[in-house]
Amino acid sequence: MQRSCPLSSTAFRDVARVEIGVETVHRLAASCKNVIGIKEAGGNPDRVSQLRAATGGEFTILCGDDSLTLPFMAVGADGVVSVASNIIPREVAMMVKAYAMGKIETAQKIHEKFFQLFKNLFLETNPIPIKAALAMLGAIEEEYRLPLVAMSAKNREVLRGTLHACGLLKT
Repeated sequence: MQRSCPLSSTAFRDVARVEIGVETVHRLAASCKNVIGIKEAGGNPDRVSQLRAATGGEFTILCGDDSLTLPFMAVGADGVVSVASNIIPREVAMMVKAYAMGKIETAQKIHEKFFQLFKNLFLETNPIPIKAALAMLGAIEEEYRLPLVAMSAKNREVLRGTLHACGLLKT
């Protein structure tokens, strides 16, 4: 069921994001044994390096952006909280595992194959594109709750083309 909304879902993109300070993460990791990791989605590999230096090897750092998984892992992240894994779970897992095992070329090939998909799953506010992709693949009924609305026709065609180019959509 699609509903109209006076605000486009893209209106929410510019909401301010505030990172937890590296020193605060360090204090939490050191003093709260139930704080064992962080999802880092700020887009900056430097911050991953800072977090790794501040927290050490026992603290888990997960990338929050599929397209940055390999760069983040190169500077100390342990894996990814993945949107793309909703449609390509095996491939995302293989990419992360290959990198972790030192099979860099294998990981890079998987990354290159799906890079445009990683990017296009954020053409609009999450979870709109992943729901649209899952619906195109016949896995779910496409449904949104306000304030989320259906993906624009233009972006839907871009996403459809990407799914086809990746070999995921046959028709």
